Amino acid sequence: MSDDADAVTDGGAVAESESAAASGGSGLASLRERDDFVVIATAAVLVVFPFLLIDVFGAIGDLTGFSIGGYSGLPSLVLIYGIVVIGFNLLLGYTGLLSFGHAAFFGSAAYSAALFSQVVPSPLLMVVVGTLVATLLAWPIGFVSIRRSGVYFAVLTLTFGQALYFYALGPGAWLTNGDNGFSDIAAHGLFFGAIPLEAPLTPLYALNSYTVIYAFTAVMMLIAVWVANRIINSPYGLIFEALGENEERVEFVGLNVFRYKLMAFIISAVFAGVGGTMFVIHEQYIHPTTGLYWIQSGDFVIMTVLGGTGSLVGPVLGAFIFEYVANVISGVSLPGIGPIGSLWRFVLGAVFVFIVWVFPRGVYGAAEDLIGLVTGGGGGDDGSEPAATDGGEAE
Repeated sequence: MSDDADAVTDGGAVAESESAAASGGSGLASLRERDDFVVIATAAVLVVFPFLLIDVFGAIGDLTGFSIGGYSGLPSLVLIYGIVVIGFNLLLGYTGLLSFGHAAFFGSAAYSAALFSQVVPSPLLMVVVGTLVATLLAWPIGFVSIRRSGVYFAVLTLTFGQALYFYALGPGAWLTNGDNGFSDIAAHGLFFGAIPLEAPLTPLYALNSYTVIYAFTAVMMLIAVWVANRIINSPYGLIFEALGENEERVEFVGLNVFRYKLMAFIISAVFAGVGGTMFVIHEQYIHPTTGLYWIQSGDFVIMTVLGGTGSLVGPVLGAFIFEYVANVISGVSLPGIGPIGSLWRFVLGAVFVFIVWVFPRGVYGAAEDLIGLVTGGGGGDDGSEPAATDGGEAE
C-alpha cells in the first residue's frame, strides 16, 4: 500500500510539474507573484526611464530630424498618471466596474492638498491629506453608485464627478478660485523646503533629468506597484477577479458582493487621491478642467484599456503612450501636414482604435503574446493549447 501511495504521490508531483512546464508563461507568472521580483523589476525600470525617454529618444530625434525626446517633467507626469490607473485597473480590469467619475477623487485630492499647503508646506503631508480626502469622498459616492451596475453605475459616477466640477467652477469658487485655477501652492521642496523639488539628483549635466520631484514620484510609484501587487495576489484580489468574471457565483458562495465592490471602489479612489496630490505638487497649479472634468475620467479609461486591463503594469504603459502622444508627438511636424498640435487627440484615437482592434488585450497583452511566441510558450489567450499538445506527445 505504501508503494502504491508513493507512486500516486510521485505521479501527482510529476503531473503537476509537467503541467507547469507545459503551460505557457507559467514561470513568468510565478515570478510576477513574488513581491521582491516585482519591486526590483519596477525599481530598475524607474531608474532608466528618464534616461531613455529624454536622452535616448532625444538622440534618436536628432538623428532623424524629429523632436521625439521628452522633457524633464514628463517622466514624473507619466508616473503620476500611472499611479492613478494602477488603482483604476483594480476596479475596471479586475472587478469589472467602469467608472467615469474618478476625476472627482483625483481633483478633490489635488485641491485639498493645495489648500493644505497654505498651512503646512510639506509634500509628504500633502499626500496624506489629499489621499484621506479622496478616500472619505469615495465612501458615500461608492455607497450610492455600487447599488447599480453597468451603464447606470458609469452614469452615476459621472454625475457625481460633474457635480464637483461645477461646484468648483461656481459656488465653490471662493475656495478653488474658480475658472482662474489655484496656483498659490506652497510646497516647493521636501522636508519643509529643505530640498528643492526642482533640484537635480546629480551634478552631471548628462543626467540632469533625474530631479528630486522625479525621485519622490518614483518612490510613490514603487509603493503603489507593491501595494497593488499585494492586493492582486491576496484573497481580496481573487474575489475582485471573481466578481469581474461572474458576480452571481460569488454571491451564491455566500460572500457580500456589495461590500467587496465598495472596497474595490474605495481602494481605486485611494490611488487616484495619491495621483491627484502628486499632480498638484508636480504642476504647482490645478484647474477644475484638469482636475475634475469628465474628460479627465475618460482619459483614465483610455490609459487603462490602451495598456491592458487585468494586468499590473499594463495601464502604466497606457499612461506612457497617452502622455507621450499628448506632450511629445503633439509637437512633431510631419512632411506635407505640418505641426500636429491640437490634432494629437486624433492621433491618439487612431492609436487607440488600432490597439483595441489588433490587440484586444492592450499593449501589455500583445507584448505577453509576443514573448510567448518567441519562447515557444504560446500566447496569453491560448495558454491551455501548449499543455494539451505536450500532453498528447507524452502519451
